[in-house]
Amino acid sequence: MQTISPSPSATSRPDHEAIEPRLLELLLDKQERRKQGPYVPRSAPEIEAGLAELFRQRGLNLRATGVRRLGGGASKEQFVFDVEGDRPDEFARCVLRMDPREGIIETCRRREGQVLRAMAGRAPVPPVLCVDDGAAMGQPLMITGFVGGVTKPSDGASGPSGLGATMGDRVSEALTPQFIDCLIETHATDLATAALEDFAMPRPGTTDAALWQVNYWTKVRELEEIDSLPLLTLAETWLYDHLPVCADPILLHGDWRLGNFLFDESTLRITAMLDWELTHIGDFHEDLAYSLEPLFGSVQPDGELMIGSMFPVSRLFDTYQAKTGRRIDPATLKWYQVMTSYKLITMNHTSSIIAARDGTNHQSALLGFLASVTAGMSDTLCNLLEGEIG
Repeated sequence: MQTISPSPSATSRPDHEAIEPRLLELLLDKQERRKQGPYVPRSAPEIEAGLAELFRQRGLNLRATGVRRLGGGASKEQFVFDVEGDRPDEFARCVLRMDPREGIIETCRRREGQVLRAMAGRAPVPPVLCVDDGAAMGQPLMITGFVGGVTKPSDGASGPSGLGATMGDRVSEALTPQFIDCLIETHATDLATAALEDFAMPRPGTTDAALWQVNYWTKVRELEEIDSLPLLTLAETWLYDHLPVCADPILLHGDWRLGNFLFDESTLRITAMLDWELTHIGDFHEDLAYSLEPLFGSVQPDGELMIGSMFPVSRLFDTYQAKTGRRIDPATLKWYQVMTSYKLITMNHTSSIIAARDGTNHQSALLGFLASVTAGMSDTLCNLLEGEIG
């Protein structure tokens, strides 16, 4: 794993320069790529030719056929294709995830491949065929085996990116324990044996885990904020003033919510955990707090939040604590709720707007829509900070 050395003054004040090296590298690289101008989405024939070159470079006796674009992927272009040649059955059909010029978030295909390999056999994740930093097709990419399933019932309504999906009682009751168990299994990853070379490990018993998150998203604002939001500046100050200590850093999914897993409609079993782009090592409260974002759930008439529009918060917390032995600290949970709002507003109000405006992503319309949810998330952040400032 990568390391971050604390500055000599870290004991007296937060080190605002402490950011995971790989993530900072990607963020700075994007500033240069942006100068190349609008992004032209790849055609199926171009993808097929690029895959042929990739397989040649890797010495793989494989051929891609039937290349077609997949929907979704606000930050990544996605294609599905069949594979002929010398390969295991799990790679008979594959999915290509490839970076456009920029998206709503800047993430690392190497990190994504590393964590999928670490989770293989322990949780339902797609098998990884290969990861490439851009030598074959000019853009970083990852190829995994295709896993069947849906993100919502075929007769249910849903908005973009899985938001506002209608699951129904039968589906919700079947998926709820699996959803919670998948999160618990992620948090149980043995970091001593997992090959996570591109990840940095926060020091146990310090504020590193929290500090690195504030620093990174504040850096995104510094580089990409197009319009000042005083609310974010207020939240930033509060976050730095209340950094919580993380006793035992663990692997986090970072984006575990409805829309980021597949399930089989006939068996109602989760078949794949998806979108590990925001995975990092940190405090378990962070993943729990992310689940509390109203955007990713629904609110009952009595005001009760239903996580993923499936189950109440109490079920997540009670099950998680009973199965892991961890105790949820309300103050730390509150801090990560504010951090979640800060992060989501930042990505929607900066990178998303720029990519949509400049045409550097293949889904400009979707990115424009996501930028519009800033108002609702700002309301959530105001409610969280009410009574905390002053």
